[in-house]
Amino acid sequence: MNSRKRAIVLAAGLVLLAAVPPVAALANQPFYLDLVRRVMIFAIAALSLNLILGYGGMVSFGHAAYLGVGAYAVGVLAHYGINNGYLQWALAIGASALVALAIGAVSIRTSGVYFIMITLAFTQMLYYLGISIAEYGGDDGMRLAVKSQFPGLIDLNDANAFYYLVLAILVLALFLGQRLVDSRRTKCARARSASRLTRTGSRRS
Repeated sequence: MNSRKRAIVLAAGLVLLAAVPPVAALANQPFYLDLVRRVMIFAIAALSLNLILGYGGMVSFGHAAYLGVGAYAVGVLAHYGINNGYLQWALAIGASALVALAIGAVSIRTSGVYFIMITLAFTQMLYYLGISIAEYGGDDGMRLAVKSQFPGLIDLNDANAFYYLVLAILVLALFLGQRLVDSRRTKCARARSASRLTRTGSRRS
C-alpha cells in the first residue's frame, strides 16, 4: 500500500473513530463508547510493539510490563488519595520510561531467542511483584474509586471528553511513530535487521 492510500485509510479510520460517541448516543449504547476507548488505549500500547517488532525485527514479550508499571503508578497514588492527574500521569510516564531503560539496557545486549526469553523473564518478575503486594489488591488488581483529576483542562467523568482525549493521544502517537519510522536512525536499524535475516537464511540454505 502506497503512502497516498495509507493516508486515505488512516483518515477514514480516524473519522469513523470520531463518529463513535454520537452514534453510540443515538443508539443508546454507551457500552460501545467504553469498548472502543479501551481498544484505542491498547492500540497506543501496540504501536510501540510494532516499532520494535515490525521495524526493528526484535520479538519482545515485555511490553505489557510497561503498561502495568504505568497503571500501578496511577493506582498507588490514587490508593493514598492523590488524584491529581498531572502528577499521576507524570509519574506513570516517568516510572514506565525508567523501567524500560533498565530492562532495555540489559536486553539490548542479547538477540534472537535470548532477547525473547529475557524480556519474558523481566515481565514475569514484575507480574509476580505486582500480585504479591496484598495492600494494592494482589492478584485481584486495583480499582480506581476516582478518575484522574485535571483541574481547568478536562473532566474525565464525562465519557465523551474521556473518549476524545484518548483519540487525540492515539493520533499523536501515530504521528510520532511515523516520524520515528521515517527517521534516518530507524531506517538504518531496519537495514541491519534485514541484513541479519538475510545472513541467517543463507546459513540455513
